[in-house]
Amino acid sequence: MQYSEYFKRFNGNDEEEVVQYIDNAHAEEFLLENAPRLYCPDKTVEETFAFRTWTMRKHIMETEDGFLLSEFLTKIHLSWAGKHNTINAALTHHLNEFRWLKCSDKLLDYIKFFLLGEGSPYAYHTPALTAMYNFCRVTANEDFLKDNAEAFEEYFKGWEERHLTPNGLYWSIDDREGTEFTISGNRADMTRLKGLRPLLNSCMYGDAVALSKIFKMTGNGEKEALYLEKASDIQKKVEEKLWDGEFFKAVHPADECFDRQIDCRDIPEECNARELMGYIPWAFKLPSDNREKCFELLKDERVFNAPMGFTTADISHPRFLFYQEKACTWNGNVWPYATSYVINAVIELLNNYSQDTVTNQDLYDYVKKYAEMHYSIENGEKINFIDEVMKPYELYWNVREVARSGYKLTGGQNRGRDYNHSTFIDLVIRGLCGVDIEGDTLSVKPKITGIWEWFKLENLTFRKEVYNVYYDEQGTVFNKGKGLIIEKL
Repeated sequence: MQYSEYFKRFNGNDEEEVVQYIDNAHAEEFLLENAPRLYCPDKTVEETFAFRTWTMRKHIMETEDGFLLSEFLTKIHLSWAGKHNTINAALTHHLNEFRWLKCSDKLLDYIKFFLLGEGSPYAYHTPALTAMYNFCRVTANEDFLKDNAEAFEEYFKGWEERHLTPNGLYWSIDDREGTEFTISGNRADMTRLKGLRPLLNSCMYGDAVALSKIFKMTGNGEKEALYLEKASDIQKKVEEKLWDGEFFKAVHPADECFDRQIDCRDIPEECNARELMGYIPWAFKLPSDNREKCFELLKDERVFNAPMGFTTADISHPRFLFYQEKACTWNGNVWPYATSYVINAVIELLNNYSQDTVTNQDLYDYVKKYAEMHYSIENGEKINFIDEVMKPYELYWNVREVARSGYKLTGGQNRGRDYNHSTFIDLVIRGLCGVDIEGDTLSVKPKITGIWEWFKLENLTFRKEVYNVYYDEQGTVFNKGKGLIIEKL
């Protein structure tokens, strides 16, 4: 199917309540010019790729602070949001996804808004510097990194001042990681505990590495070495304190005391759980070798492998799905946000580790299953859909169903529709298609060879140049020759 047909169908199934920079009437024109397009034998993955480009442009806002991105499509200001209803929780996912748009330079405004402007950069924990660095590498905006090196450093120091503990790691609570009502972070009586969690500490590791690279660009060898040392120290302590011998876990000591040496032995028994966020360290290439056997649990129906996707908590844990009074819970439900991080971890494992636990076929299976989540039954018809959180065992978006039951939902009854809190396009481009973001020239090493016989990645923007990438195993689909062909337009 041509992408114009996809966009027309998506428009026809939509309830356009909130219009921002690009409305539905102009979506096709905007996306055909600015967004990449995937054609492949798997029509579910292809359709979801098209759908996610169609939803992402809805979230571009033109404001007095420049071009920004929303998370929810609502006219109501959310109590937990900042100026312009911006929320930094998904900042990393936003920058990873939107860097592949031809017009991505507009979103330097978005980075400035949180780094230098009136955004709320410390509201939620997110690896902002890592995402900003990678965004600027893909979009050829290294001068922005060099010109704002001191601001990047001040942002990092802000987290140190707020969250660094005498243990050398950073404390957080689950809610500020955007992962409310986790097994690890809440006692059975719903007392929320402070702890040392994999997400924030992985963020700080990734951001320290990013800072070292930025200072290397500026020629400041002293600070380059300083932040490499900080990253090394965080890595060492994460492996010492959050690894229980088989899995990375959140350590929430019952006394919430960080003035003593603590590790996984200090986890209260009722909070001791394997959770999907334990894979996040690999998304930043933090763990050393020989710890990757835990990735086998992603295939285990007794642990993380549910029909709808990866559960956010261990299915076998006694407190799995322990608290269901709220629609947005991380006690075992399936979240696109967490799925994005985990598939990123799988990509980095395949790219950077010598291991035999995870294969390219596994990566494809995970992306395929993730794509199959992107639907909802609306008025008796199955249509493309993305929302906040899904039940593990049925195609049932929690927030959607809560709204339908008559509950007055903060932000409006369609709050979760086209929710901008995860990635998909980036996972396909870097994962399945194998586009490398590290170099200055486009490098493509597909991981889908031997699984798909062909694909075409069209209108791909990389470092201000536009490419079409073809893979044709037999050379008969595109008639451009066998194997991989990269055309610069």
